[in-house]
Amino acid sequence: MIQTPLRPSGRTSQRTHAFNRWARWARILPAIVLLLALVMTPWLPTPALAAPNHQNSAEVALRWSTPVVTDKSGYALRATVTNTANQPMENAHLGVSTSALYSFSSRADMQAWSEGHARIPTPDVLGTQTVPTIPAGQSTEVSVNVPADQDAIKKMTSWGPKPVRLSLSDSQNRVLGDVFTFLTRTWDGLPTAGTPALSLTMVMPLISSDWNIDDKAMTALMTQPGAESDPGSGKDKDQSVTLTRQGSRRQEEQSLLLAKHGSLQTLGDPVYLSAFANRPRIQGLIQPADFDITGYASQNQDRYARAGVTPESWSAQTAAKLYPDATSGTYAWQGKQEWTMESIAAARRAGYQTVIAPQGFEVGAGTSAHTGKYTIDTQAGQVTVLSAQRELSNLARGNPSSTRATGEQTQAGQTARFMAQSAFYQMEQPYAERSLLVCFDADQDTQQADRIMTELEHAPWIRLEPMDNLMRAPDFTGGSSGLLKALEADDAQGGAKHGDSSTATLDSLIASRADIDRFASSILADSQQASQPTASATTGKTDSQALARQDADATARQPKDPHQWLNRLTAAHDDLALKSLGGTAAAAGLADQAGAISHRLLDGISITPSESLNVVSETASMPVTVSNSHPYPVHARISARTDSMEIVTSRLADVVIPARSEAQVTFKVRVATAGRANVDIGLLDSQGRPFGQMRRAQITSNLRLSDMSGLLIIVFAVLLGLLGLWRQFHRTKDPDE
Repeated sequence: MIQTPLRPSGRTSQRTHAFNRWARWARILPAIVLLLALVMTPWLPTPALAAPNHQNSAEVALRWSTPVVTDKSGYALRATVTNTANQPMENAHLGVSTSALYSFSSRADMQAWSEGHARIPTPDVLGTQTVPTIPAGQSTEVSVNVPADQDAIKKMTSWGPKPVRLSLSDSQNRVLGDVFTFLTRTWDGLPTAGTPALSLTMVMPLISSDWNIDDKAMTALMTQPGAESDPGSGKDKDQSVTLTRQGSRRQEEQSLLLAKHGSLQTLGDPVYLSAFANRPRIQGLIQPADFDITGYASQNQDRYARAGVTPESWSAQTAAKLYPDATSGTYAWQGKQEWTMESIAAARRAGYQTVIAPQGFEVGAGTSAHTGKYTIDTQAGQVTVLSAQRELSNLARGNPSSTRATGEQTQAGQTARFMAQSAFYQMEQPYAERSLLVCFDADQDTQQADRIMTELEHAPWIRLEPMDNLMRAPDFTGGSSGLLKALEADDAQGGAKHGDSSTATLDSLIASRADIDRFASSILADSQQASQPTASATTGKTDSQALARQDADATARQPKDPHQWLNRLTAAHDDLALKSLGGTAAAAGLADQAGAISHRLLDGISITPSESLNVVSETASMPVTVSNSHPYPVHARISARTDSMEIVTSRLADVVIPARSEAQVTFKVRVATAGRANVDIGLLDSQGRPFGQMRRAQITSNLRLSDMSGLLIIVFAVLLGLLGLWRQFHRTKDPDE
């Protein structure tokens, strides 16, 4: 029987054909993938673009570079390489590369590159340098010098910021550490024509918190009130508050910087300016002692008056009086907090028609760089607000744009980014009329400021403008409404970011100022007290002995009214109080020095430590000597209290201590039994409030029957004995005896 072969069904045939098609594609697909890889290679990230290795065994820090490159300058840099591994680093090399044809399209791209996130290839090698062997934990410096005719530099045919990568690799080309930075190619030598320069006003505040009390001058002020204040200068001839050595060195550095860069604009604190040996060139004044107006507006303002600081002490009118050499206007400089409508109004009431925000405002941060000038209406009147360009000012002040920006952790990297950022702003709107304000810091590193100013003075895309030109520039169109919203938002927050520190400073100043007032009203002897010492006191040396103390001349010259002397001490305190409420972080430390004046005033009256007192009877006398180092007599109440109920003293004694003299008071001691007790001796003012230092003495009682009461007891006992003997001899005997 012949069997007919089975024919495949239609479904089976379809499966077979599908399998054959997939088999053909499986053979073709690898070829297609290979072809795509070859085509896409130029657009794929280069090995140098690999993401930073977070387990790097080395650190690279940019120490110096050529931030601006011309057709003749070439490029150079120095970097410090640190071996952070626990073994020596050998056979490493540092490569420097760029993308000569690349142009940044946005600020976001620049920021991403600085943080190492941008996928920008850098195929153009500027140079490579072998790194010598570095022991574990050690560092070395590596230099790379690129001539102007090097291919990568000649390849730059467009001007503007370019990405630069420093990559440290080992012998297997594994990345050990890298840094992302910038260089800026000028249009010098390029066929493209330059565009109008961007107007930039560079401002540095002349401010200092490096003040202290000169000990010799303060001692003379405390003990010899003969010198008179100079009302024209607004300060004492004693110069009891002077700059520290660090402050004086900083003045010298600032003077050299200003002499070198005439285009650098300066706004000075008149108090600080008066301390310069040679008056510096300035373009305007700010509030005296850099008083923190933003903090003032957020506090209870009555507390400032109690601390010795009134609005008149930091007003625009006072600033002009303190430094009459200034011919330009006055400006209110921002303090520790953000400007608010309330603080701007406070500045306006003090006479300042222009306020400056050196760190800029958040408003408009996402827009193109624009003129930071606004005019707003406050309850006190119209005010001009000058807002610094935030990114450039932060870089100029020594702050990186981000903690992740590896190239900006050094001054060299910050300068390179500053120049690249300013070039991008010019390219962003090359034909727009803009005037940008850039502010240095109050404690600015002068070397970094010198470096930035030097580069700006040679940058063809920058035109450095004086302060007056910025004031004449038109306001930022449509910007005032956004600024008002931002200021109102700050008002709603209460402006208490730094309230705690200013509150503590005010508390300290209020207490020290109150102690000076207390000395004047409750301790200083009036004319009646000075002429009538109390009966309980035995006065020691008096002013009649001034010749013997060799201070007769000083005593003769000093004013008769002691309140003139106290007024000068109060002025020194208030001077320090104003300085301690300045806008810098270090200013608050001066409150301790203001407190030292009141402490020294109260401690000028002291109790001489008494020796231990031995008592052998029921009553005794305890002398206490009180000294007065001040040039005027004082009145004090001496308190003596023991810690025993059996050994007690008279509690209080009043005494008037003449100027530069001593006085002695005597306390009565009563003893009920033998023993030992501590007696605390302190000073009280006329209101019974303690002041000065407490002294402790010891009273030891060795009570014996040697006084009148003991004698009476003995006599009584003898009489009783004699009476007993008499009765024994004269009694009638019993008959039974």
